[in-house]
Amino acid sequence: MENLNSLSPIQNERMTCYGGVAAAAALPSPPPTTLTTLPSSPCNTFVREVGSGGAEDPNTVVKQSVDGFKWRLLVSYDGTHFKGWQFQQTPPTIQCILEKALTRATKLERKDLHLVGASRTDGGVHAWGQVAHFITPFNYDSLDSIHAALNGLLPPDIRVREISAAVPEFHARFSAKGKIYHYKIYNDAIMDPFQRLYAYHVTHKLNAAVMREAANHFIGTHDFSAFGNSSRNDGMPNPVKTIFRFDIVNMVIKSHNNLAPKDGLLSLICPFHCH
Repeated sequence: MENLNSLSPIQNERMTCYGGVAAAAALPSPPPTTLTTLPSSPCNTFVREVGSGGAEDPNTVVKQSVDGFKWRLLVSYDGTHFKGWQFQQTPPTIQCILEKALTRATKLERKDLHLVGASRTDGGVHAWGQVAHFITPFNYDSLDSIHAALNGLLPPDIRVREISAAVPEFHARFSAKGKIYHYKIYNDAIMDPFQRLYAYHVTHKLNAAVMREAANHFIGTHDFSAFGNSSRNDGMPNPVKTIFRFDIVNMVIKSHNNLAPKDGLLSLICPFHCH
């Protein structure tokens, strides 16, 4: 999943997560985003009062609550050993581990950090650049030290790729403009053990041409109410989404013994707009 996430009124950022049916797909690393650090200034955390439609009700009131300095993170991780993003202690999640590192690096309590991620992810999902933000009551003249400290405190399967100052209006979740979901399918009778954590295994032969034809029916603007969780009754504010691309790509895997390359990996890429 790749999010198109707005950093400020004049900058746009792409946040990338990779999710699969059983495990997520790791893509070749795209070039890192060039980002200019914004000047720090006191800001406010924006919280939403829950209306009748739930936390994302379009009619909810946004109010300022916590003074501080807002910082934007771009986080990359292998999600194999984590139960997704959302905070919980056991089994561990990305937010839980990241908050522990932040509390040690900033000497603040978890409740004071107000760490927010761009979106939740399922267990086993990997990310190239998931956007998050947190708050501190103090400013940093330089971000090099805390950047190095965070990566020194985090396990090797989680890394903060970027840290920068954010404008007060920025919100990692509510500033998101779109997402890209990327899945990999390993299509062969025997699963490659080197792909098992990053692709879904399908043993019967798939017809990529027919899949591409079917994918065209998803492109456009559609109402996805049927895919909502009606049991939660959380009032999805706008179930209408626009899918502007759905690619089915045959990928060639280079064999591990340096012999002939082998077909058998399908990559499904589906971007859509959140609003």
